Amino acid sequence: MNWIDVNESLPQVGIESVYGSLWVLVSYVFDGKQYVGEGKYIKTPKQPYWTDAFRNEVEVTHWMPLPEPPMI
Repeated sequence: MNWIDVNESLPQVGIESVYGSLWVLVSYVFDGKQYVGEGKYIKTPKQPYWTDAFRNEVEVTHWMPLPEPPMI
């Protein structure tokens, strides 16, 4: 999998995803530092935004789908 630039494409936000996109792996800037973690894209009528797992708004630069879990 390759990182996707947010200027090129965003995760889909479907009808069933009232609370945003599915969780994806994101590379983001928070407090002036670069991090990698889980995040989701929230599309609102006024201003769309990204949030991390702790519900902080973050400045995402790249994202990629999370891999499928292993079969047990």
